[in-house]
Amino acid sequence: MERTDLDQWRGREVARLLALVETQRRYYQEIVASMPVGLLVLSRDLNILLANGAARKIFGLQSGESPRRMDTVLPASLLDRIEDVLRTGVAQTGIIVEHGRDKRRLRVGILAMRSWDEEAVEEALLTMEDLTGVAGAPAEVIAETAPEPPVLEAAPAVSTGEFVENVDAIVWGVELPSMKFVYASPQAGALLGFAPEHWTSHPSFWLDRVQDSDRDWVARSYQRAIETGVPIACEFQAITANGNTVWLREYARLLPNAEGEPRYLVGIAVDVTERRMLEGQLLQSERVDAVARLASRMAHDLNNMLMILTGYSEELLTSLPAGSTLRADVQEILAATDRMSGLTSQLLAFSRRPASSVTEMELESALARFSPRWSALLGTHVGLEIRPSAETSRVRADAAQLEQAITAIIERARQPMHAGEKIVVETSQLTVNEDLRHPNAPLRPGSYAVTSIVAPGLPLDGEAKAAMFECSLPGKEPWDDLAAALARAYGIVRQWGGDISVSNGPRSATVFRLFLPRLEPVAGEAPAEPAMAVETPAPAPEPQAALATILVVEDEAGIRALVRKILRRQGYEVLEAANGQDALTLCGDQAQRVDLLITDLLMPQMGGRELVERLETQGHDMKVLYVSGYTDDATVYSGDLPPGTAFLQKPFTLGSLLDKVKEVLAQ
Repeated sequence: MERTDLDQWRGREVARLLALVETQRRYYQEIVASMPVGLLVLSRDLNILLANGAARKIFGLQSGESPRRMDTVLPASLLDRIEDVLRTGVAQTGIIVEHGRDKRRLRVGILAMRSWDEEAVEEALLTMEDLTGVAGAPAEVIAETAPEPPVLEAAPAVSTGEFVENVDAIVWGVELPSMKFVYASPQAGALLGFAPEHWTSHPSFWLDRVQDSDRDWVARSYQRAIETGVPIACEFQAITANGNTVWLREYARLLPNAEGEPRYLVGIAVDVTERRMLEGQLLQSERVDAVARLASRMAHDLNNMLMILTGYSEELLTSLPAGSTLRADVQEILAATDRMSGLTSQLLAFSRRPASSVTEMELESALARFSPRWSALLGTHVGLEIRPSAETSRVRADAAQLEQAITAIIERARQPMHAGEKIVVETSQLTVNEDLRHPNAPLRPGSYAVTSIVAPGLPLDGEAKAAMFECSLPGKEPWDDLAAALARAYGIVRQWGGDISVSNGPRSATVFRLFLPRLEPVAGEAPAEPAMAVETPAPAPEPQAALATILVVEDEAGIRALVRKILRRQGYEVLEAANGQDALTLCGDQAQRVDLLITDLLMPQMGGRELVERLETQGHDMKVLYVSGYTDDATVYSGDLPPGTAFLQKPFTLGSLLDKVKEVLAQ
């Protein structure tokens, strides 16, 4: 605009223009002052011309303090780099320095600020992040003699507006009291799908962007912040342009006018959807793990009691004459214990993570193979649509178990559906950047293949979603069997390093997501095919040695007495101990050889595994038969045991015990 044009403006118009410019200047100035990153502007002679609040806090500068030279607040090792940037205009970033007596660790970036004519560098802008105490922060500090800076392309001057517009968050401002957006940074379009112009041109968008369930309390929270003048931080669900939901965390404060009256509310909104998803899955996994630990403890104790019931009932049955009327009563007791054994087996299936054989596979191809069976399962009333991602994903899983897991999810998803509705199974990729720094975090940072099962249905409340995978026992109704199948699917996928989540989707849909770690493709390498199992004939058992000596280690006195009675009846010499320490003492005192050790895996103070290791260090090489009502040792259930070692699950019959003893002694 030419000066002559300005001369034609009326005084009121010029005043209005200047007021708008001043308002915008104050607005950006307030944003810069509130940023958590320290900003310093230096002159060519290294005087500090401007410092925002974060920089003043780092260096202990007081508001209104006279300008100081840079070498009074930062180590001399950084001055050469600053002068290089002022001389060459080449930016330097990622510099780690220590400052002050408390050795605060700072990450510094130096940028050139050119004059208006873009011909000369007049000032330098320093950005500073305080990394003191931050996990994973760089540990290396620049030496006193700074290395030669890397040759980088000269960077143009960066304005305050460019900093704001390139932050990976939405910076916004609303006018009071109308609550109409007057500014939204360009990231608004990337995060929510609504362009900044949409924010500022729709007076009701302040609350329209908030999901219905959160709208009332968000309005109340901001109104309270405006009335009290206290800065606010809150998290809520926002609606994107395509109807999806994301979680936003907002920080906001009041910006007063020249008279000190609240004029604007300025804030920053950060997308925390990924963190909320991981926290929800962590809560779900901790609940499932707690139920699994309870189930394992119950299975162990129940199996010990069932062992006593079964063993003595068998003893009583064999002692009764063939025509006794009591035989039918004892048979009923045995039948009841057998049904109870089935329940403990279900508890074990829920709490145990059995070893499974996984192979590398292409996820999209596997789903295509499974889809005909899913269509047959759904029948003609409910439709099925498979939407594979254009970019395929390779994962490690067991194909049969993967199909069972997704089948259980599909069966659960179709329960509330009506005829004519459709289940959609689609694949996508997700990169997890958030690190919860929690030992039980379900998903670590990395790349995952996601299988989403979307079905119409009723929205699930928080408790229903959290308890979705907690069922440890089947019930009398098919729905209960399905809940147990979902729990098994959850355990299988977690074993593969993945996770399963459930959430409410758009238009009351239920969304299950199955996450599996993606494998990096290897150029020129064909996927490994699963090796075919080769059956080798079992060697013929050798004749059992007569009068073998067996040591029984069992903390349950009733089981120990029962096993001792049965083995002695068969002609074995039996030694017994109530715990691992007694067994070590007994073996040290006994001069005779022990041929077989029968020990419970789970005992107080010293388990069966530790007992065997301690005996081996003492020079004993006896054969071992492990028994247990529960163990989380996957190698035991998979049969991956050394020669001369076997496992027998409680509760067992007396006949199965004798057969296993003969088998181990004959090896």
